[in-house]
Amino acid sequence: MSANVGLSVLVGCAFLLLAKGSNWAAAEELGHQRAKVIEPSIAPAALIAPQLEDPAAPQDPPGTGLSLFLRNGCGACHTIRGTEARGTIGPDLSHIGSRTAIGAGILPNSEEAIARFIARPDLQKPGVKMPAFDMLPQTEIQTIARYLKALQ
Repeated sequence: MSANVGLSVLVGCAFLLLAKGSNWAAAEELGHQRAKVIEPSIAPAALIAPQLEDPAAPQDPPGTGLSLFLRNGCGACHTIRGTEARGTIGPDLSHIGSRTAIGAGILPNSEEAIARFIARPDLQKPGVKMPAFDMLPQTEIQTIARYLKALQ
């Protein structure tokens, strides 16, 4: 038996063993040299499994902190695990409420300080890359700040 045929048989056996325990099928017979892959009919569990940490309700009603956070684009830069906010440019805010300070330690962690930072981060922390959101109504800024402070 040549090395190529032996290798083909070995690979075929491996595919057959894998096919027995999953939705993947390799070959109909041991002698086939080409394997046929059949995609699974169900998405892999890692893609559809919910995240374990869920600091906010996924079905947040309009006008509440999370919905305002997402609607105003905050989730494009910041992550809040368990939500649609999956940004990587800014800090992860999943547990911002449990921090002792915000803005790299320059402000106390209070609803008022968070609201000031959202409205004009450049006034709170010179050189910050976050844009100002002072064009939002003050009630929306306060609602977002209250939501973020509650994230423990």
